[in-house]
Amino acid sequence: MAQRDEADRLVSGPAGVRKPRITEEMRANARRNPDSWLYVIDEAFDPNGPVPSWAVVGAYPVNTRGEVVEDFHPNDRYRPSPKALGFPEPTSELERLLQLVRTEHRPAEDLPKVILDSTLFVYALSPVQRTVIGFHNTDGRVLVPAYTAKSMVPKEWPHARAVLGRDMVELLGGHPVAINPHDVVTAIVPAEHLIKALADEQR
Repeated sequence: MAQRDEADRLVSGPAGVRKPRITEEMRANARRNPDSWLYVIDEAFDPNGPVPSWAVVGAYPVNTRGEVVEDFHPNDRYRPSPKALGFPEPTSELERLLQLVRTEHRPAEDLPKVILDSTLFVYALSPVQRTVIGFHNTDGRVLVPAYTAKSMVPKEWPHARAVLGRDMVELLGGHPVAINPHDVVTAIVPAEHLIKALADEQR
């Protein structure tokens, strides 16, 4: 169980973190560990395995009788997992990584390598088109939209063609790729990061 000085640092959690429900299993744990703290672990992690400090939602104090005191101390370092945030189940390795990057469980630097080996759906004027098309965003920058699943492609697009990430790099003309731009979880990846990922493969 946590020591009191550790749990005292769990004073103010990130906005939107709800007070976790106290289960019977948690109460049983508290009875076995009176005068301590009861940690609440993010549901994506195994509480019996190694748990990083940022995967701790917070802690409840346990009194000398082994009862949980409903005075929750949220962890200000807590990073909710995609599962805790209710994100949809990913259908590909890239979607899984996008969610982990969004929740700061993985660094954004991991994205380019996975994009190279992922199938993406890009805008096409006809089924036989072999180029990619970019669009201006609100600040005038040209982005190339690409989706991780055909079902996510905007209905107003005339066509969408599947392309492997690595085959798209030389077609970008230096413009960044916007992955799933209309989804809850999205990312903008500069072309130079993809070029570097390709070069790193050849070392």
